[in-house]
Amino acid sequence: MDRLPRIMLALFFMATFISGCASSNARKDGISETLKPAGIHEDCMELSPGQIIEYSFDSSKPLNFNIHYHEDGGMFFPLQKDNTTHEKGRFEPRKKQYYCLMWTNSQSEPVTLIYIYTMEKK
Repeated sequence: MDRLPRIMLALFFMATFISGCASSNARKDGISETLKPAGIHEDCMELSPGQIIEYSFDSSKPLNFNIHYHEDGGMFFPLQKDNTTHEKGRFEPRKKQYYCLMWTNSQSEPVTLIYIYTMEKK
């Protein structure tokens, strides 16, 4: 578990760097969650075209990750990554929606997740 302190330190430095961006209008940094077996964690927000969300996460074991939204009774996935312990990226919505970052634990034991994101206008 000595990987976790290094992850937390890296996220602290990322948060410190990102906090200097003047165009950032919303920020969450260094969030830590423990996902039980078959558990999920979501962090949702309204996004419109012209906004960008930058995200990064690390987990102690592989998780499934997606960005999704609900519309007309369906669930749509503009981004999906399975069986991953680290991702970093940007997401630019094509239409105004309530989007969710979602992690799913398919492991038989708890998984620690640490993530950060920022929302900015283009």
